[in-house]
Amino acid sequence: MAPAIAAAGCARDTAPEALSAAASEAQAGIEAYVEALNAMDFDSAGTFYSPSGDFQWIEQGEIRYHSAEESRESLAGLGAMASSATLTLSDLTLTALGPDAAVATCHFVQEVGIEGGAGFAFAGAMTIVLRREGGRWLFVSGHTSSPPAGSDDEATVRPGDRG
Repeated sequence: MAPAIAAAGCARDTAPEALSAAASEAQAGIEAYVEALNAMDFDSAGTFYSPSGDFQWIEQGEIRYHSAEESRESLAGLGAMASSATLTLSDLTLTALGPDAAVATCHFVQEVGIEGGAGFAFAGAMTIVLRREGGRWLFVSGHTSSPPAGSDDEATVRPGDRG
């Protein structure tokens, strides 16, 4: 009887309703992260990176951050120099891989204002792998890529410009 109960529990966890709920919860986590970044609450934004030993963030084909701590340090550096920061996501698609794992893909535009300076912006594609840890959806791995400079697909974005 116990194997039947265990099997029923596994089936329930992968039911379409459970997967849909997991995707919605993971999306809410991403939206809360973006909200924290745009409010320049970098301490809060940093809590969305998983402290697990398997965290990594890849940019332009190279592992940029090997740990959540490295990512949080980068956010702190951004906070020290930026007068404004705006992350805009579009075409966000969430797929639940199970009740506690999901993957998100989207396009992004990141704009950073610098007090007394021109600031900078970049855009591209992003993939985020999320895992439910301690009741929260956290980033376990991520990847961003932008078109090469000078390509026909290069996103020409300046702070304040949004299409």
